Amino acid sequence: MAKENYVILYGQVRQNPKVFISPKSGEYNGAVFQLKVLRRLRNRDAELRIDLPVILTKNPELSKQIADIRKGDMVEIRGVLTTSEVLKVSICPHCGAKNRKAGVNVHVTPIFINPQEKGQTDETGLELLKKKCEISNIFMGIGTLCREPDYHEHREEDSHRVIKTCAYQIAMNRKYFIREDPQDLKTDYPWIKSFGPLAEDDKDHLKMNTLVYISGSLQTRSFAKHAVCDQCEEDYEWNDVAMEIVPYNTEYLSDYIKAEKEE
Repeated sequence: MAKENYVILYGQVRQNPKVFISPKSGEYNGAVFQLKVLRRLRNRDAELRIDLPVILTKNPELSKQIADIRKGDMVEIRGVLTTSEVLKVSICPHCGAKNRKAGVNVHVTPIFINPQEKGQTDETGLELLKKKCEISNIFMGIGTLCREPDYHEHREEDSHRVIKTCAYQIAMNRKYFIREDPQDLKTDYPWIKSFGPLAEDDKDHLKMNTLVYISGSLQTRSFAKHAVCDQCEEDYEWNDVAMEIVPYNTEYLSDYIKAEKEE
């Protein structure tokens, strides 16, 4: 099966990166930061949206390069979308206990970093992002559906506009080898969320094991999640974060549901 998993970002660094250095050897062994990127909503002409993907690497050379980056700097990144199973921590508001539940983190693993305009303010950074909006947030990938698609329609209260969405998860084989990860880790499992006419097409064509090619962008969002405290057994809500792919175009490559006229 063809492999494709490629991310292109141009954005502004939100905060000074967190860089991890071994106290014994002084070697760089990791770095993480958040990047502010911009994209145009294809179903709403001229409307722009800011997203905040997490950039994470364990590569010593890239970590050392990231150590010179500061809040406000503009950076170009080329990399891959990476998922990892983690324990997510939430704090119970009733008793203060820390609760850990299995979850998935999604981040961009860089393979190339190109620092550009230094020390920009929020205002000047936004103007630079607007000039490069079309290349600020790009994703391309090939994967196989590992869940059945979930299609929904709901009406906005203020505009009464009907919003159509289709969410599904794909298994995406890695094109680039990340030597800092376990050697048997070769597949990532991002979520896809399509909107409007594309969501309708996805509902009609996608099923388990459909192979798709997606070109689109990364979307980040926070959402409320329900939990039950392991200590006091009280219910509470906590804020989780998600990063998913919003496709602009989807090609159904194999094992998809064909319309009658395609038969």
